[in-house]
Amino acid sequence: MVDLVRIVLRSNYYYGRLIGVINFEIDVETGEPRLTKRATIYAIVINMLTFSLVPFLISSRIWQLFLVRANSLHQYVFLVMLAIRVCFTFVTVLSRWWHRQRVVRLIHSYRRLVLRHPQVMRLWRRGVIAKWITGSLSEGIHMVLGFYGVRDVLTPTIALAVFLIYLLIGWLNIILAQYYFSLLTVHGHYLLMNQELRGIVAETHLLELHRRKHLNQLKSCALADRLDSLALLQARLQNLVLRMTQIFGLQTLCIYLTFKLNLICGVYYTFSAVRHSIGIDWSSCQTVLVISGAIAYIVDSHLTYSITSYVEMVYNEMLKIIAQYPTFALNVDRRLIIAFENFKMQLARNPQKLSVMGLYNLERATVLGIVSSLISHSLILIQYDIKYYKAA
Repeated sequence: MVDLVRIVLRSNYYYGRLIGVINFEIDVETGEPRLTKRATIYAIVINMLTFSLVPFLISSRIWQLFLVRANSLHQYVFLVMLAIRVCFTFVTVLSRWWHRQRVVRLIHSYRRLVLRHPQVMRLWRRGVIAKWITGSLSEGIHMVLGFYGVRDVLTPTIALAVFLIYLLIGWLNIILAQYYFSLLTVHGHYLLMNQELRGIVAETHLLELHRRKHLNQLKSCALADRLDSLALLQARLQNLVLRMTQIFGLQTLCIYLTFKLNLICGVYYTFSAVRHSIGIDWSSCQTVLVISGAIAYIVDSHLTYSITSYVEMVYNEMLKIIAQYPTFALNVDRRLIIAFENFKMQLARNPQKLSVMGLYNLERATVLGIVSSLISHSLILIQYDIKYYKAA
């Protein structure tokens, strides 16, 4: 049987190597990461070649081909968005080079954790495949849309400019995919831990019905040992999450800001298309591509950012399970109670947080902040457009 998850992960890795965003090698058979001279030289060449073409991208003024009936505000917004995207991509790539050895060590740590608990891989399937489908559709549709929009004036110069734009987009998408797969691994381990915790709590309640003190002590000691093992696993997992947030902090911040800018500009350009009477043929290929690309991008973005909420949910579920120990009967062995108390103190002392450079945490409240910021900044652009530019 074909292992679709393995194919998806390998294709993601090879694509990242091809466009130069992954600057190390991974043994596709064992999953062992390593730094090699070949991978280093290739990534340096691709990165330098890409950024050396940015002045060419600006001089091509390709945005004038996409912005139909554009006024000066449209061009200004597009230029600002393009400049910020290029700057953020440059900072992100530099950050990956700066933390390259730490990224390799982090991947190695995740690999060892998965090898110890291989059952977590069955929990990957839906998330990995869904991310591959939405990400491939989003990138593919936007690439086709870019070339389709300039088909009448397509030249080697225009084609290179369009390709360069979507190469920069591809860099950020690969980084997001790596972050997503890392959190998917964390989420899977918390699911397994919660399942084991529920089993320990259920077996502890069964001990309350037994009257044989010696047998209760033996079973309680066994349950306490299992609980201590789970606490050790959670501590290791928490350490990996902390290292991951430190390594990906700057990259996550840049991608987060880019995502906000894309949404704001998307809302503004949609308003402009309606206000300035740009004809919309709902049966045309370009309109279908635009709508399909927007839907694919929104779904892919939702899938990517929702994994943080899922990690938050399973962690809170662990807190609720651990908090059940005061309900145990008095005949439960003291060592088991102490194991529960120590686990609860460990979670309280070092809570799970997906911090972005200490500025904010990736949680549900962050999504509400994005929506609020999207509305307010989009309204500013729309009001300025209405005030200073007449509708066609």
